[in-house]
Amino acid sequence: MRRTPAGGTGPRRVRVVGRLRDVAEVVALTVALALAVKTFVVDAVHVPSASMENTLMVGDFVLVDKFLYGPSTPRFLPIVGSRLPALRIPGPGSPHRGDVIVFYAPDGTPPRLYVKRLVGLPGDTVMIRGGTLIVNGQEIASPPSAKPARTPVPDFGPVVVPKAGERVLYFVLGDNRDDSLDSRAWGFVPFDRVVGRAMMIYWSVDGRTGIRWTRPGTVVR
Repeated sequence: MRRTPAGGTGPRRVRVVGRLRDVAEVVALTVALALAVKTFVVDAVHVPSASMENTLMVGDFVLVDKFLYGPSTPRFLPIVGSRLPALRIPGPGSPHRGDVIVFYAPDGTPPRLYVKRLVGLPGDTVMIRGGTLIVNGQEIASPPSAKPARTPVPDFGPVVVPKAGERVLYFVLGDNRDDSLDSRAWGFVPFDRVVGRAMMIYWSVDGRTGIRWTRPGTVVR
């Protein structure tokens, strides 16, 4: 009887090695596809502050459409936060007034994502009078989901969103306007710092009461 030498490559070992290689290839392909989707199509962010209440609550987890405005390469290295040169592919749409957008803070702080409502496009004149947002002379009602102000919102502006120049700029506000750090504090948001548009709440947890079962599946408007 012919035997396979010890340590040799018999048919059984060949099959095992082949299966392991197939599994490794599937895992590698799955990871690559997941990273590609996360980088260029859909990502998720956690809402840490009350600035968008009650549209978005502290503890909401939100899906972000990164494809609509044009997918881009990461701006920062994960964990270390080192800045990278970002490249953006033109997308099928562009930001509109009223969109809830996700972006990196434009004030030079560490790479932190913000979620705010876009209220001013290039060329718009924006101001707040008596707690009312006014854009190009027209009063803009607060979204129905916005948290009513507890205190009078200070007047602001008018300011004109720059229309000319190399960088497209936007003016953003939190829906909870008496408790929001936004363009009133650190100015306009450049388009090249916009990550995408908030789409839907997929999970929500209150630190005191636990899971908010009524919020998952809510479309962000």
